[in-house]
Amino acid sequence: MPRPIEIQNIIEEAVADVLDAALPQLRAQIVRRAAEAVELMAPAPGSSPTDLLNAAAGAVLESSSQAEILRHLLEGEARFAGRVALFVVKGNTVNGWQGIGFDDNEAVKSLSLNSSSGLAGKAIQSRLPVNGPVSEFDPGFVATIHAPAQGVCRVLPLVVKDKVAAVIYADAGIAPGGVLDESGLHALTRFAALWLELVALRKAGAGSVPEEAAAPVAASASAAAAVSVPAASSEEDELHKKARRFAKLLVEEIKLYNQPKVEEGKQHRDLYDRLKVDIEKSRATYDKRYAESAVASADYFTQELIRILADSDATLMGAGFPR
Repeated sequence: MPRPIEIQNIIEEAVADVLDAALPQLRAQIVRRAAEAVELMAPAPGSSPTDLLNAAAGAVLESSSQAEILRHLLEGEARFAGRVALFVVKGNTVNGWQGIGFDDNEAVKSLSLNSSSGLAGKAIQSRLPVNGPVSEFDPGFVATIHAPAQGVCRVLPLVVKDKVAAVIYADAGIAPGGVLDESGLHALTRFAALWLELVALRKAGAGSVPEEAAAPVAASASAAAAVSVPAASSEEDELHKKARRFAKLLVEEIKLYNQPKVEEGKQHRDLYDRLKVDIEKSRATYDKRYAESAVASADYFTQELIRILADSDATLMGAGFPR
């Protein structure tokens, strides 16, 4: 099992297009398995929110495929809400994928949301969680699914590589006094987004990191006379972007698993000594991919260690930190 973790502030980016064409074919199987798991989700007496979060995150960590990650994410969210549903975002369409805790979980799959209006639209456009009356989530939703007793809901975007790959609906259920733990929902959603990308990167192995989204290029009238940039330069720029991004993800993972040590290391100015094993293991992973490449001299891994772990203050890494 993974070590206890605190995952309130872990990522800004994740990988695009994680919900591939195979997922719709797995819906029926996933829904059945989720329904069976619901009976086991009641927290043990005395369980704290941190215990529940660690257990939910642990299930996500044990997942090796996108479908499993999403299933465990939704099952984990059900520990912090009375009812949850996941809607897949593809272009301008937002379609129901799976629900847990509803009278008819299958009904969620028949729903389509408006990506530009309502609470779902706000979450997609802002890429931030939003609260509001369930009537503002989507008109068709209330007509299909009984409104929650409290009349309010939480909508969370699953942001993957700067894109909203899915939205998660959560409410306290139809019985009075239900649970809706916003912090737990938010932390688990962000954690799953990180794990989706790390799994994708690890599957890439020694091959290419998933491509970055192409940035649009604005051409001016004077650009017509400019000398074209050689293709090699463009490829090298792309390699730099990939190397920096990979380094960032590796260091984010170190921070994710070692939050208490990170805080102690900053206080005592000896981060490297406290995290040496994890740092060197991740450095080896980075070097395996980029040490012999054209971007080796940039040493993005060291840059990200200082930026993410030491808040850009290299002295916090300690005297033993290799530079």
